[in-house]
Amino acid sequence: MKMNVTATVSHALGHWPRILPSLGIQVLKNRHQPCPVCGGSDRFRFDDREGRGTWYCNQCGAGDGLKLVEKVFGVSPSDAAAKVAAVTGCLPPADPAVTAAAGAETEAARKNAAALAQTLMAKTRPGTGNAYLTRKGFPGRECRMLTGTHRAGGVSWRAGDLVVPLYDDSGELVNLQLISADGRKRTLKGGQVRGTCHILEGQNQAGKRLWIAEGYATALTVHHLTGETVMVALSSVNLLSLASLARQKHPACQIVLAADRDLSGDGQKKAAAAADACEGVVALPPVFGDWNDAFTQYGGEATRKAIYDAIRPPAESPFDTMSEAEFSAMSTSEKAMRIYEHYGEALAVDANGQLLSRYENGVWKVLPPQDFARDVAGLFQRLRAPFSSGKVASVVDTLKLIIPQQEAPSRRLIGFRNGVLDTQNGTFHPHSPSHWMRTLCDVDFTPPVDGETLETHAPAFWRWLDRAAGGRAEKRDVILAALFMVLANRYDWQLFLEVTGPGGSGKSIMAEIATLLAGEDNATSATIETLESPRERAALTG
Repeated sequence: MKMNVTATVSHALGHWPRILPSLGIQVLKNRHQPCPVCGGSDRFRFDDREGRGTWYCNQCGAGDGLKLVEKVFGVSPSDAAAKVAAVTGCLPPADPAVTAAAGAETEAARKNAAALAQTLMAKTRPGTGNAYLTRKGFPGRECRMLTGTHRAGGVSWRAGDLVVPLYDDSGELVNLQLISADGRKRTLKGGQVRGTCHILEGQNQAGKRLWIAEGYATALTVHHLTGETVMVALSSVNLLSLASLARQKHPACQIVLAADRDLSGDGQKKAAAAADACEGVVALPPVFGDWNDAFTQYGGEATRKAIYDAIRPPAESPFDTMSEAEFSAMSTSEKAMRIYEHYGEALAVDANGQLLSRYENGVWKVLPPQDFARDVAGLFQRLRAPFSSGKVASVVDTLKLIIPQQEAPSRRLIGFRNGVLDTQNGTFHPHSPSHWMRTLCDVDFTPPVDGETLETHAPAFWRWLDRAAGGRAEKRDVILAALFMVLANRYDWQLFLEVTGPGGSGKSIMAEIATLLAGEDNATSATIETLESPRERAALTG
């Protein structure tokens, strides 16, 4: 029977502080604590607004009690509702008076936070040389800083810590964000966050373009490089409401979401949703992280170019604007260039100058010759230009002489759906045509989590490993070392692996795992005779 999600959520109203611990999810109301989803040690807060079990995490986003159950157990809303219903069956419906009191408590907390924000702002001082902003590359930026100590969000704030005032849509100060030298961030307890922002006013493109960024350092980077107005949303959770408010106030502006590029994809998804709501565009940095990370890695000029490249509309196909007469009058090489531009200059030819490949979604995919020839013929037909098989073949052959030659993918790189892992230095990068990847692992790469173990976080792999090792710890270590050698491409160890055993003992599975770790492009099969012949063996190691 399909669980009635709405009825379950209604029945759970007001009971989430008891429901969640019953499911093994430990929460403390209005206290910063470890996130039960991502394991972050000090980034999660359970505020249970209006009795809905609401929560917020800097990494995982925000949601209600049911959403938290979904994320913790990795299940659908219906399955999460079933888990909740199993522990709410004996609970009475929420008392309307209690729910109303919770709403009144929330409003009172907002008013108290707004009053405290006014008091703290009166005790700040303007100045430069803030430790946090200096670390972010802006030592000369004037900002507001605390003049004394203050306790908020479980953190003792010191004189000199950064203060970012937050205003609602009417321009009233309603909250503050405090940022320490080491980057810890807190807003005032109970204060309004959704729909609030801090604005960095710019002169360039005034009234024409408006930026929205997640964090203060990101916003400051965009403002510094463009000279344009930037709104600070504080987190990806606030992007949607802030984008909607911005569109209401600035109906004629181009709105750009300077989003973070998260490994989880959460920031990108929320930015895309906000862009859809305000008919804006998303500008993602060329690195995992935010635009300030790009600024500190690549410098101002390169990052400025990347920012404007990110918001530049896709180039139109020349076949959308050319006439038949213009195209027919072109030389063969000019026609080949127009075709190259039509494909977004994302074509390459193999080392032998024969096979064409196109870059799509992180990989170079081989284009079957006959299919590509038909596509080129279709472009002729699109303009009603006369053609023949000889003319099409001539243009394609000329194109192969113009476009870049495809290079071999680096052996140290392993491609995932969300980027590329460099096994030599352990860094993870966004996809790039220059990686020349031909295949990807059909999984997302995720960073390690505190306390993560194979036994608890990869139980299926652990069961195979333990079975293949016969339950012996030292043999498990040997197998893991062998797989690490494959993953890290440690050919310099000058070792080879000989895997023996009866049928069904796990040899084929180990080979499949090794292929997954190395990438299909870096794996092959050969006979013993091939390995014994230096000439044949060269084809495997080249």
